[in-house]
Amino acid sequence: MEFYRALDCIEYVGQDPKIPALRIELTEPIRERRLTLTAPVDTRFAGHVLVDRSAYEQLGTAELPREQFGTYQTMAGPVVLRRARAFLHMGGREFESYVETPLHGVGRLLLGRSVLSKFDLALLGRMGRCCYLSDKNNR
Repeated sequence: MEFYRALDCIEYVGQDPKIPALRIELTEPIRERRLTLTAPVDTRFAGHVLVDRSAYEQLGTAELPREQFGTYQTMAGPVVLRRARAFLHMGGREFESYVETPLHGVGRLLLGRSVLSKFDLALLGRMGRCCYLSDKNNR
């Protein structure tokens, strides 16, 4: 059995029942504009970082060609998301990722599985906190 230590915990957000969330910082690579957000964790969303149209206008300067936009299946049918390169800083790490927003509509803020799969996380439901985990050998 391996032991972990909870680090950098953040309170759940939103209306009851509240949603696990993580603090992230996004930097667009051309003008290096930064945006710090508290992003709800969504294990149903397979993508990267979904943002609303306003945030995408600030961060989407390195937009990919349309043929590289993401298409995701929803209960209402397929949704095409514009996609732009960005640097994501979270959990003490920085790496290249993508910000996405719907081609049509206003969007919303979500942190998807493509990002979440890079971290060990704990959802402490009774405490209403989401935490990064570190094994006993790290940090």
